Amino acid sequence: MAKITVVGVGLEEEQLTLGAAQALTGGARVILHTARVGCASWLKAQNISYEALDDLYESCADFDEHARRAAEYVFDAARGGDVVYGVYDVRDRSVVKLVEMDPKLRILAGPPVEGALLGRLDGATRMLEASDWERFRLSPMDNALVRELDSRELASEVKLKLMECYPDETRCFVLSGDGSVARVPLYDLDRLRAYDHRSCALIPAQRDLMKLERYGFDELVEIMHILQGPGGCPWDREQTHESLRPFMLEETYEAIDAINAGDTDHLYDELGDILMQVVMHAEIGKNHGEFDIGDAITAICEKMIQRHTHIFGADSAGDAEEVLDLWARNKMKERGQRTYAEVLREVPRSLPALMRGCKIADKARRAGVGQRDAQALAREAADCVRAVPGSEDAEAALGDVLFEICALAKAVGVDAELALSEASDRFVERFCALEAELTGKGVSLPAPEAEAAQYWDRVKLCENTSIRQELTDIQRIDRE
Repeated sequence: MAKITVVGVGLEEEQLTLGAAQALTGGARVILHTARVGCASWLKAQNISYEALDDLYESCADFDEHARRAAEYVFDAARGGDVVYGVYDVRDRSVVKLVEMDPKLRILAGPPVEGALLGRLDGATRMLEASDWERFRLSPMDNALVRELDSRELASEVKLKLMECYPDETRCFVLSGDGSVARVPLYDLDRLRAYDHRSCALIPAQRDLMKLERYGFDELVEIMHILQGPGGCPWDREQTHESLRPFMLEETYEAIDAINAGDTDHLYDELGDILMQVVMHAEIGKNHGEFDIGDAITAICEKMIQRHTHIFGADSAGDAEEVLDLWARNKMKERGQRTYAEVLREVPRSLPALMRGCKIADKARRAGVGQRDAQALAREAADCVRAVPGSEDAEAALGDVLFEICALAKAVGVDAELALSEASDRFVERFCALEAELTGKGVSLPAPEAEAAQYWDRVKLCENTSIRQELTDIQRIDRE
């Protein structure tokens, strides 16, 4: 295999470096990624023959195929002798592919294609390739420099992606293939006169939080840093892990309410509140030298990888139940637990009793202790209920009933805490309907037990809205 040298030739002839000129005139076979660069005319003036791969731009379905085929062509050419591969920027994707094929090749970096924009950069800059627009990772706190805007269609996709992060009115610098620089608002990025693979766009950072139209995770962390920093919000600066405990619970319950109501607009707002709590705790931890948000993110990422060994390891799981069993085993291994007794003892006593009971019943069931069959559990629960009235220790007997209900809830795939909450809501609605019924008949509460029971059964029967409305209409007609 002969030697491959990759040379960055820039856009204009005067951008050729001494090293590039020496490589191009050294007698090796010269292949240009494109002839639409000043280097091509310079080679002609030196009477040096070259090949160009411009045809690939038309024959390839996408940039990935284009990069692969260009790299393969250069690599195959080197089988017959030394090759110099001229690209306008050595960060070209075809060079990455070529390095994978020949890690020992030599690279002579020339001027960056965005050279005319460099003086306008301030702070960190994210270097992006337009064809990768779907995978852009953006932050308005950083500049974004997008290379190879080779078509209006691609510029349109890039613009929409950028507008998810940067304000629509952001004034961008655009470098055209002829070397000219224009300044246009971001929303006009796909309305330029011409595009080619040499076109670049610099989107300046927007570091004024109050001017952003959309925010990302980094901005949330920055806002919390400001609030808890010197000169920040007095309330936020006084908070501790302990003082925030009720707010974490409150926001979680509000998110659950939104889920129960099927209110997605309310849900994303409440999830944002929960996320804020996480970031607040992380900022407090950082201020006290305990941990930061990166530690929290690393912890959950490691946990998800280590416990999903059927995805990231050699284990297998055919259904959700097998996944949960595998999760439990991996969790025990991760925590160095050797007995299931340790697993049961670690269930927090601070949990609501019903929730704690469900967790203990489920962990015992996965250890092979306790019924998995819902019918058998239902019979056991019924037996426990019948034993309560005559029991000498009614509290213990009723506790056994509730624990059997927890086990039954797990067996039928129901969250007992939510089920009881929803049952309480239904009871309140039925009670309100009962009182309305009795009031309509001139009966006030407390009512005679028999009469209340009669109307209670009637209310339960008429829970369906249409039936209840029909009954109301009948009652209205009777009164009239």
